Amino acid sequence: MDHPSDIILDNESTILDNESTPDAVFIETLTKMGHLYRTDPVKAVRGQGFIKCLHDYLIIELDSRLTPFAKRRGIHVKAEATILGSHKPKDVDVCIIDPDNGPLAMIGVRSQMSSVGKNVLTYYEGIVGECISLQDRFPMSTIGYVYLMPLRAIKTGRETELIDHARYAKLYRSISGRSGQDYKNVRGVYDQFAYLVVDFDQVPPVVRDDIVSDATPDCDLRISTFVDRIVATFKSRMLFLDIFH
Repeated sequence: MDHPSDIILDNESTILDNESTPDAVFIETLTKMGHLYRTDPVKAVRGQGFIKCLHDYLIIELDSRLTPFAKRRGIHVKAEATILGSHKPKDVDVCIIDPDNGPLAMIGVRSQMSSVGKNVLTYYEGIVGECISLQDRFPMSTIGYVYLMPLRAIKTGRETELIDHARYAKLYRSISGRSGQDYKNVRGVYDQFAYLVVDFDQVPPVVRDDIVSDATPDCDLRISTFVDRIVATFKSRMLFLDIFH
């Protein structure tokens, strides 16, 4: 691998077994994130150490899915790739890059650990705009998003904040699932989305997929299936490019 931040990714959109759960590596990632946030929430967020734990997890998972052909071709996963959107450059959190054809898949990652009700709609508007910008420039790319929130606010002084996870799950379901023969002309809808509701009070932290699935039973928003869904979506469209296991 030429650069520490470079890696690869894959995807698809099949709803998998409801018993699918995060693996040990992911639980370790969440445990580290909880520790970083409780130790110094300001540093964890502003220094990006908190969210980069999730970046690293996705990069490792995606890179492990690249075929030998993809790696020989120079296709790689890159963290914080600067991609030209329709109106301005955008630093995409995790991107699969082909040296000749540009971004094959792009994934945004965000966490919102406090003041959720105050800011969630502003961030929602922003991620829809980001999706449109990238799809305008790269309509055939597979584009996904991962959004993490705590089950309950864990920032000191904000523990009583109410977070309406069912409502937010429905918001994210409304911008997930770009599909159909005309998918290249659809804007503002991600190919795949993952909404993580994490109970950081548990040891180890627990992903509350039940809350999300109860609110959106017709849509798979689990992180445990996210990479598989991204890969499947890519494979269903790019039958001529065998880059994922």
